[in-house]
Amino acid sequence: MRKKIWIALAAATAVAGTGVTVAVWPPAAKILADAWQGDTLREQRQAIGDPLTTDHWGKARAADKGVTVWDPIGAQRGFTLYTSGEGPVARLVTMTGAPVHEWTIPYSTVWKQDGAAVQEPQPDNLVFLRHARVMPNGDLIAVFEAAGHMPAGYGMVKVDKDSKPLWRYLQRAHGAFDVAPDGRIFALVQAIREDDEPATVLETPFLEDFLAVLSPDGKETAKISLVDALERSRFASLLRKVPPGHHDPLGATSVQYLGSNGAKGVPDSAGERVLLSFGALDAVAVLDVSGKQVIWAGRGEWRGQHEARALPDGDLMVVDAPDDKDSRAQQIDMSTSTVVWSFGGGTDQPFASTARLSAQRLGNGNTLLTESDGGRLIEVDNSGTVVWEYTNPTRAGPGGAYIPVIASGQRIEARALDTSFRGFTRP
Repeated sequence: MRKKIWIALAAATAVAGTGVTVAVWPPAAKILADAWQGDTLREQRQAIGDPLTTDHWGKARAADKGVTVWDPIGAQRGFTLYTSGEGPVARLVTMTGAPVHEWTIPYSTVWKQDGAAVQEPQPDNLVFLRHARVMPNGDLIAVFEAAGHMPAGYGMVKVDKDSKPLWRYLQRAHGAFDVAPDGRIFALVQAIREDDEPATVLETPFLEDFLAVLSPDGKETAKISLVDALERSRFASLLRKVPPGHHDPLGATSVQYLGSNGAKGVPDSAGERVLLSFGALDAVAVLDVSGKQVIWAGRGEWRGQHEARALPDGDLMVVDAPDDKDSRAQQIDMSTSTVVWSFGGGTDQPFASTARLSAQRLGNGNTLLTESDGGRLIEVDNSGTVVWEYTNPTRAGPGGAYIPVIASGQRIEARALDTSFRGFTRP
């Protein structure tokens, strides 16, 4: 169904404040929530005895494991990369679910106290890979996040195919990053801003999001405050609607490198641009990297979105869970303010997650969806028919009742990976 949406451009004034919950379950939840509600925001690290009590795990909905649906004609053939909540692990599998490769990167082997933003990290079994990208030769770039620690971002690492670290970036990187064609990495980084310098309309302290630009060898070459970039733009009214005491004003979740490519409804710009998802503002924005300023921002029918991506045709793909029960992916034509495609699951094929939803438009027009809480990846065609389904085969707890989340998923064409890495394995 095509639905009208409204886009807040220069006159973005009707922004409703949106709360963001800390993604940690009892017993850690109350302590961390109290810290957010206090008069001062301070880094919190909670001792957790059982990883199954964190949001890295959930009750398995079914006994299904591995690939349970595959339409060889309708599905986009390729390898699938995913990260799993049971630890700092990423896996590459074929269309049948057969394992091709696995990277395991304990945070303790990467962390160094000198220069690290996290001075007292959680144990390895509470740290997982939030998002990962594989290079043609098998090198892997990944973001660490931890349960029971606020902020949750633990940094980034690049390892070779044997999981040997090549470089590390130990600032508080989090969420979904992107890699430019020249190998630079565009990532989200958090820090606690405790003073009012430079002056801001927001109540300090708060969790500040930055765009960090890393060289191909992991060196930080730029770091831009996204709060400041938004505040000095014509879209600053978005920030003025943040409720007092709300400590995560942007709720940044994803960044996508656009370069100089155009997008529908977005003004042209001579400089490099990135697309940003601000879940706490129900907004997406385009940042001019060299100008360090937001040049466009928009809102629509999505609420607290987990990810936003510009598609090759210029449309916008937004994934959200407006009621924390049913999730949805929406493709939006920004020039006409209409939803031209959507998927929201259903009784026979649920699609629901409270965090880490994502969507990837594939070469054949299908969409690969990450349903994190269900530990599941599904590929759907334009009619919404599921043509491929993969459920995390890992289980734990009494009777194997718990399943780890799938924090991110990506379909990769065979030609994108060197045969020296994957051999001659067919996807």
